[in-house]
Amino acid sequence: MLMNNPNNIIHKDSKFTRLATNGFGDPYNSYAYSSTLFKGNLYVGTSRANLIFLKYGMPNVTMDYWPVPVIYDNYDCLFEANIAGAEIWRFKIQTNSWQKLHQSEYFPLPDGSSFRKHYGYRSMCSFKDRGVDNSLYVASTSRSRADGPDLLISYDGTKFKSIPKVLPAESEYSNLKPTSIRSLVQYEELLITTITGGAGGRVNAAGISVIFASSDPVRGKWYSINGNGFDNYPEVVVVYEICAFNGFLYAATAGINGFQVWKGNRISKYGFTWKQVCNFGAGRGPLNQGVICMHSFNDYLYLGSGIQNGGHDRTHNIGPAAGELLRLDKNDQIDIISGSSRDNKIPLSGYGPGFGNIFNAYIWKITSVNGKLLVGTMDWSVFGLFTKRENRKSLFGRTVDWETLTNYIATRGGAELWQSPDGVSWFPITINGFDNPYNFGIRNIVALNNKAYIGTANPFGPMVLSRTSDSDHGCFQSNPHGGCEIIKLRI
Repeated sequence: MLMNNPNNIIHKDSKFTRLATNGFGDPYNSYAYSSTLFKGNLYVGTSRANLIFLKYGMPNVTMDYWPVPVIYDNYDCLFEANIAGAEIWRFKIQTNSWQKLHQSEYFPLPDGSSFRKHYGYRSMCSFKDRGVDNSLYVASTSRSRADGPDLLISYDGTKFKSIPKVLPAESEYSNLKPTSIRSLVQYEELLITTITGGAGGRVNAAGISVIFASSDPVRGKWYSINGNGFDNYPEVVVVYEICAFNGFLYAATAGINGFQVWKGNRISKYGFTWKQVCNFGAGRGPLNQGVICMHSFNDYLYLGSGIQNGGHDRTHNIGPAAGELLRLDKNDQIDIISGSSRDNKIPLSGYGPGFGNIFNAYIWKITSVNGKLLVGTMDWSVFGLFTKRENRKSLFGRTVDWETLTNYIATRGGAELWQSPDGVSWFPITINGFDNPYNFGIRNIVALNNKAYIGTANPFGPMVLSRTSDSDHGCFQSNPHGGCEIIKLRI
């Protein structure tokens, strides 16, 4: 296996510790899909078997060699029993112990069969009342045969129950067949969310850009705070991210010609006026297809971009390209932090897109910890192991021999995590997935005092295709380094 440091639970640099490996002991837990702190404990929602679901749901995404075995048909009873159901885990910080609290329930069909309703829990929000944790909301990515994404609630952090849907079956948007919720944030007394995914493999392209808000989600009282949405499809395909900054609510989209950023001013309980402050992907166009993460730090709103499907949107033939890190100031003027020079602006960090790494397809997460800014990426280089040399898209890729490729991935493959004291000067904490190239993404970062809890995306388990040369078709072997990881890092 492609590992530099495969046996250490505590890394040689004792600043970080692996709290969970191999998907909490089940490598079908591919992504630490969502995470938050609630009542002093760390919560993680997983997504299951992402590469298998990708094979089922997005036939336009192809590889010469599929990285993991697909041994069941979708909805097969054994697949549902053993693989499909998303999970929620809790880490009790004081006792350093994990507990699985919830797994997706089954959805019954008229013929008497059933399937797991949720294959991922994509977002979490710890809702506070006067600064005290009141309730934990969890939003799902649901199966296309089910009845749309769900919201779960827990008051004690142990038991979860479903509450009324954001979009009921009889809503005016029911023809879109929504499946996924990605953003879930508290804004003053409101819980705010958007619909991100739709059936037919459109996990990031729901076709609706309405932002919904509620002061009473348990009763299902949801209201649009931006009318019928932003702009027209496909200029705006979805609202990816929502973030409060400088007394306003900012919403960032994805679209065929690049992201837009909108600024909302609250004028009544559910009334907001909106102003577009950025469009055409901040001047980069389709290569900044969407804003994948936002975070307010000091006097700026930081934005991380990316192109769906790992930096190469095959549906719309966009990419491949690396993501950019940008920021807005309080006057809504944009700076390029890590990206391409344009419009008389240069990247303030000195780094090009993806911090100079073309494989960094997404700037996937931004969080501040102990007065420092952390940025995590998605690095797709490990997928080079599953392509034929002659079929690689770039001339450079077609010239790289097998030994060079595998050496690169063993030493440099895997997600990157970068740190900055000021948003301008940056240095890497890891450039190889914390010594695991199968950790191809930093999916979540949760801050607590001087510690960051990192959740990775790692869908390469429990088995992965192993090849020994460009001409080798390979065979599937057990992967002890597959499945998401949770890493504690001192900052």
